[in-house]
Amino acid sequence: MNFFKKKTQATTVGAPQPSTVSAGLPKAGDALPASLQAHSQFIKRVSCSQCGAPKSLPSTTAYIYCDYCGALIDYDFRIANADTNAGLTNTVFHRLIAPEQASLEQAKARGDAQAYRAIHRQVFTQWLQECPMAVSPRAKTDLAFREQMVAYLAECAVTKDLDPRQAPLDARMMQLVALLQRIPTPGGAWRVAGGFWPYAELFKQQMIMAYDLMHQKGVDALDPDHAPSGVALRMEYSTFCQGWLPHLSSEDGEQLLKFYGLAAEYDEYQPKQTDLHHCGACGAEVHTVAGARNVVCESCGHVIDIEGGAVPCLNCGAQLAFPVSINHLLCPYCNTDTRRV
Repeated sequence: MNFFKKKTQATTVGAPQPSTVSAGLPKAGDALPASLQAHSQFIKRVSCSQCGAPKSLPSTTAYIYCDYCGALIDYDFRIANADTNAGLTNTVFHRLIAPEQASLEQAKARGDAQAYRAIHRQVFTQWLQECPMAVSPRAKTDLAFREQMVAYLAECAVTKDLDPRQAPLDARMMQLVALLQRIPTPGGAWRVAGGFWPYAELFKQQMIMAYDLMHQKGVDALDPDHAPSGVALRMEYSTFCQGWLPHLSSEDGEQLLKFYGLAAEYDEYQPKQTDLHHCGACGAEVHTVAGARNVVCESCGHVIDIEGGAVPCLNCGAQLAFPVSINHLLCPYCNTDTRRV
């Protein structure tokens, strides 16, 4: 039982307000095809690249963090499609970038990386203001993290799109898209036909080339979440699949996931004894396994120091687990300034 109630969060004066480009789009909870449903009672079989611990607690977001050290481990495509957030965030991004396409093409034609980067930073900033759930949960409330993520995403776009080797591949992609057919289906989404697999294969080739170049240039080091090798590429594949799975048969959908390495193995969640903590940043309950040192609070995204122990609020007595590198905060239950010595 939770004996404490979190204080109501007031709107920050002068804080950027979300735009309305998502108005009229689907809401979370809408029905999804079976191929897109998450393994809600299953855990993706993966181990931490930092400390080696296997994932043992279920994740509420597609970003899978270590239960012991808080490092990002992997990205779970199935959880990303557990509700309509994936489709919503992709649609919002396309609505935001559409008015900038002419300016982007002009900057690209000039080879003007600075202008190209500035436009993408503006678009990504707007996107994450409205759709912080599009990236790591750490972007929800950590504005410094969000700004770093914007810079990283913009640099990824510059590196990929201004690579001259991509131009002939982009032209080939346009040719393949023109050959695709849309077959109407009764009461459902249209089905794609006519050369989809060469299109999917070429996209894979482009992304491998792009992320190899990003690694050579050190762009991946800008990722504030320090994703392990290959995770960012799987996220790219996930976005591609999110757009095409509704237009493929269930058999082709499974084949597509396997083609991109997204058809992961899962273990059924076995309930286990956990310790209960209260996040000092937002007040959410955080359940941890024995021996946990740092964990990510999936409610607010802060990395919580479990090993350091809880600090009691002097006013209401709440036992608060402080975020890493934070020594004083306002109690999320009574707004009292609380410090750890």
